[in-house]
Amino acid sequence: MAGLREKLEAERDRWILWMPVALAAGIGVYFSLSAEPPVWLVPVLPAIGLLVLALWRGRVGWPLLFGLFLALSGFSAAELRTLTVAAPVLRTPTGIFSLSGHVIAVEPVEKGQRVTLDHLEGGTLYREKLQKVRLRLRADYGLRPGQQVVLRAALMPPPAPSVPGGYDFTRAAWFQGIGAVGYAVGRPRIVGEDVGSAWRTGLGRIRQDLTARIVGSIDRAGYAQGIGVVAAALITGQRGPVPPFILQSYRDAGLAHILVIAGMHLSMVAGLVLVVLRGLLAAIPPVALRYPIHKWTACGALLVTLGYLLISGAPVPTQRAFIMTTVLLLAVLLDRQPVSLRSISLAAMAVLLLQPEALMGPSFQLSFAAVYGLICGYEALGPRLAAWRQSSKAWWQMPILYVGGILLTTQIAGTATAFYSLFHFNRYAVYGLLGNALAVPLVGFWVMPAALLAFCLMPFGLDEWGWRLMGAGLEQVTRIAVWVSHLPGATVNLPSMPQPALVLFSLGAAWLLLWRTRWRLYGLSGIAVALAVVLLQGTPDLLIDPTGKLVAVKEADGRLHLAAGRGAASLRQSWAQMAGEGEELPEPDGPAVCSETGCTVRGQFVPVMPVGAAGGTRAVWLREGGGPRIVSVADWQGDRPWRKWFINAP
Repeated sequence: MAGLREKLEAERDRWILWMPVALAAGIGVYFSLSAEPPVWLVPVLPAIGLLVLALWRGRVGWPLLFGLFLALSGFSAAELRTLTVAAPVLRTPTGIFSLSGHVIAVEPVEKGQRVTLDHLEGGTLYREKLQKVRLRLRADYGLRPGQQVVLRAALMPPPAPSVPGGYDFTRAAWFQGIGAVGYAVGRPRIVGEDVGSAWRTGLGRIRQDLTARIVGSIDRAGYAQGIGVVAAALITGQRGPVPPFILQSYRDAGLAHILVIAGMHLSMVAGLVLVVLRGLLAAIPPVALRYPIHKWTACGALLVTLGYLLISGAPVPTQRAFIMTTVLLLAVLLDRQPVSLRSISLAAMAVLLLQPEALMGPSFQLSFAAVYGLICGYEALGPRLAAWRQSSKAWWQMPILYVGGILLTTQIAGTATAFYSLFHFNRYAVYGLLGNALAVPLVGFWVMPAALLAFCLMPFGLDEWGWRLMGAGLEQVTRIAVWVSHLPGATVNLPSMPQPALVLFSLGAAWLLLWRTRWRLYGLSGIAVALAVVLLQGTPDLLIDPTGKLVAVKEADGRLHLAAGRGAASLRQSWAQMAGEGEELPEPDGPAVCSETGCTVRGQFVPVMPVGAAGGTRAVWLREGGGPRIVSVADWQGDRPWRKWFINAP
């Protein structure tokens, strides 16, 4: 006990770094429950934590009790967030009926538009019940935020996961306030305009106009198909119409992060503004000698990144990146170290308190894993890298150091995020280091400066030249992505991992990164246990869709094969991804092992009777000497608000 106390005292300045970990632990416990906890726990749990802290008199154990308080607060914050966004969800699909609503968001998608409506009217059912719906339009009808439209539409509940443990859109839709999804039939009729209803409406229209302006400028320049929409995705965040082959190429080349406005983009923009503004101010000696121009440039960079956040539509990844960038710029204003584990920990705390549900998504996990890994990696390698930089005097050594820095940064970030990428996407880009080494310099020195130039030229109506210059750079980046993604063995597909493996890996990684002394190496044991859990779990022996018509069976080669039926293409693709097979499950090697009533696997008969859509897909693990273990999507989701607070269709 004394040894543990000494180690904790030696790491005293690192205790604060565990605050977001404790907060995340409470949030994670809340989302892992199979049933919704009582509402009275929201105020009671933090109060209990505060009471214990107030009554505790000794120094020993106080940090652990404070961590417990944060965990209880995280639990309560997650439940409070669930309650505050509560809105009814459609239970069963509707027929086609007349629906009117107010357009609050428009996203271009391939061959059409996707619109989000609120203030719905369509019979007594929807008035004051469903608050928000998302619809797919089969053509681009030029809808804009702020319009009041009437259309014929069919609605359905937000789709449940395609397999237990899969992406839960029902939970994501709950926190977005979306009570139903569906499609529109025919042309919508615009019956009114409400441009001034909210600042979001005006901002949405600006984003839509800017997207059209960027795409039009680049398309008129004659660049390859899709370059314009890729450029728009980097500026306005509207990545819906990016051609699938380009999107897949970026993913398989390890460059998908380029298409998501996050830390890299905001840091590049902030860095460009800092360099340009400081250079301009430094050219004025009376100003440079008398005033703190580094703080002025930090304020300018903060305003520009705020504008970038608003223009991008403020999606969750961009919100997190903005919070992190703001913390860094505020550190400059307050004469603090701009990049530190404390600043990133504060950013993580802010995100978790504002949007606790973000913890469960890949964006939060990937972005913060990358940043924590980079800061800790450079913290360990900093002295050696500084010595190399000081010893490199020749001009030709600078490009080598820059490329080496990109490679090192990519390797650290890729290693830190690899487990999370595999957990969420079941796919790993083998040549991500090569792709980033070739593409990131082009983005930093060509693409983003061209975009900033376009914004500067926009007041004079000359921004088309900037967008065309940006398109030329993105065409080269896209060529790199296509080339790297088509190299032999460019991707590796792996089966889905169980949730406990992610928890164990995260705790082990946190222990390894956040402590400074040698006992940090104990974190490797947590990572090792996580890998062991992955190996022991394995894929299910059977997957059965809700109708009982589509079945996948694990055969002698240890792989899942389609055994019965064809089913929906999207469902088959999800199953293939979960099994680590890529886009499609293989066909059976031998004779069919399934009949209309069930499947026989390793001598055990498992019924495949339909259970209805409410139960969802069933995953079956066969056990020697015992009955099969069956887990349905409904079992995995549990009795939570996002799957039980429904209203009936007419």
